[in-house]
Amino acid sequence: MTVHSPQILSLYTAKIEAEELCVDSAQQNAVNALNNLAIQLQVNTTWWQKAPLIKGVYLHGPVGRGKSMLMDLFYKNLPTTEKQRLHFHHFMAQVHGQLAQLQGQKNPLTLIAKQWAKNIKVLCFDEFFVSDIGDAMIMARLFNALFDYGVVLVVTSNVEPTQLYYNGLQRARFLPTIDLINNHCHIISVAGQEDHRFRYGKNNRHYFINLPNDEFNKLFTKQYPQATKNQSLQVHSRALPYLFKANNALMIDFMALCSGPRSAHDYIFLAKQFDVLYIANVPKMGVGATGKVIVHGIEDSYQREKQTLDEHYLDDEARRFIALVDEFYDCHKLLVINAQAQIETLYEGKKLSFEYARTQSRIVEMQNW
Repeated sequence: MTVHSPQILSLYTAKIEAEELCVDSAQQNAVNALNNLAIQLQVNTTWWQKAPLIKGVYLHGPVGRGKSMLMDLFYKNLPTTEKQRLHFHHFMAQVHGQLAQLQGQKNPLTLIAKQWAKNIKVLCFDEFFVSDIGDAMIMARLFNALFDYGVVLVVTSNVEPTQLYYNGLQRARFLPTIDLINNHCHIISVAGQEDHRFRYGKNNRHYFINLPNDEFNKLFTKQYPQATKNQSLQVHSRALPYLFKANNALMIDFMALCSGPRSAHDYIFLAKQFDVLYIANVPKMGVGATGKVIVHGIEDSYQREKQTLDEHYLDDEARRFIALVDEFYDCHKLLVINAQAQIETLYEGKKLSFEYARTQSRIVEMQNW
């Protein structure tokens, strides 16, 4: 059969010529790998031929290197409907939900992989990062089953596969997952010195520092004069108090949003319901140790490399804030923030510094939305 040349490489080149992107050799290598994968995926085999093994692509590198942009370029221009792109933690949330429904059945992960493979040939994961032991313990069996059913993975991550779940509980049981990724994906580094999210410079169009509350409120009410005030909405059967609410916009105090029994599931709900979220009174996080020391060694019968971490003030709130920014960025929904400090110094702790680097870059990019 005739294989039509995919548009991925030509579209990327056109973006450079139009000065939407700048020349970047690491990105060019990634585009070539994605373009080659697209060509392989278009080759059909007849019923008596064994389908060749098609290796996916694993893009890794620091924040702002264009990994998600390249994945989107590949995904949108891949001429098949048998594809799905989703944030990795959304995928795992769905898998855990399916596991709950299959309790008592033999080989549930194989059943789940078979169900995904029925309609999906290419699975694109954005922000592949493993921190949860529940995810880590099932991934080798799940990925092995997905590959057995011929699913091809395209992945973006801030770390190379060997650094996934580093120092995680019972990491030895996660190592087969790393081997599977290395065997079924081309590992492509897009590391470089330039953070492309800063290509338009830095501005604070949607990020305010110590703006008086009355003025921040006026920004919202001027834009949404019919907004309701000081009520609450139900998010997963829990009341979430808000300061102002319009049809497609919401203003909430930081502590109501990121303290207490809140999780990524709440932020998924909010990102589906609202296009714009104003966050008031965002404090500096991770400033000063609480005096509580976390010793990682033997915990709940799990063994991992021993290390000592200082707990800092508002680390839990910072973790939720990171999840919130991830969700709204991934859905291309806008955050308008009134904070106590510049973006780069909003979190000064150690435990979440790696994760916050991504958050900082994403908030900066939002300023140009």
